[in-house]
Amino acid sequence: MITEVETYDFTDRHYPYTVYADDQRILCINTTSPRTLSKWLTNLLKSTPKNTPVIVGVTAEHQFTEYTKHGVKDHSYDFISLCVGSHCLLYPLPEQGDWYNAKQNPRPLCDFFANPRVIAVGMEIEKVKAKLEKHHGIELKKALDLRAMAVEGLKEVGEKVDLWRYDLDKLATTVLGKHFDVVRPEKKLEWYDEETWWYLYKVYTDEKTMFITIDTYLCYLIGLELHGMIHGHEAGKSQDSCKSKKKVNKKKNSCGAFDF
Repeated sequence: MITEVETYDFTDRHYPYTVYADDQRILCINTTSPRTLSKWLTNLLKSTPKNTPVIVGVTAEHQFTEYTKHGVKDHSYDFISLCVGSHCLLYPLPEQGDWYNAKQNPRPLCDFFANPRVIAVGMEIEKVKAKLEKHHGIELKKALDLRAMAVEGLKEVGEKVDLWRYDLDKLATTVLGKHFDVVRPEKKLEWYDEETWWYLYKVYTDEKTMFITIDTYLCYLIGLELHGMIHGHEAGKSQDSCKSKKKVNKKKNSCGAFDF
């Protein structure tokens, strides 16, 4: 899969990407700058109608898994990814008390998720919520699990199949009624671009960035659709709810990453 990315933006300190899902363009930025993070989140909230819920797709991961005699070690996350409409953001997460990376202050994220309008949606969101609060001091005030939402919003389907066993791709097909032609890698992806190890921070490979973006985007689409089914209205009408996304590739960014 051929991928491209624009050069580093020294003004706003981020790498801009454009991921294409069929004919839908998804703008993604990868940044370690709290100022850029704050700008992105502020513009997001300004772009949505007041007094309406803001559905936000959320994913978070850690690269390595360690095992102890007591089982799997409770790891902090390496990054968090957010998606609203056709805009996604990828932000590395320092642990609480990590003074070396303290400049990556997650305060803008804390303030964002404290907003009563913001609803975080994702897979196994209770686990994500607990780890974000424990390791990074970020509390998701409102968080909804996509499988739980599917059980509530698709009661007739839930009577026939066990929606709790569905993965993200299968849930997307069931909820959105479209097949997403996302070819998952057979082996574990390399996370970081070897050529950027000497940078101030390591940069994710294009392929890893693409799958992070797609997963977070699917979380957003599924959450938005199910929220509408359950509550009988669309959350935040300005949020992009295009659902006919198929083939995935990445092309050069051609518009502002902060223009919601």
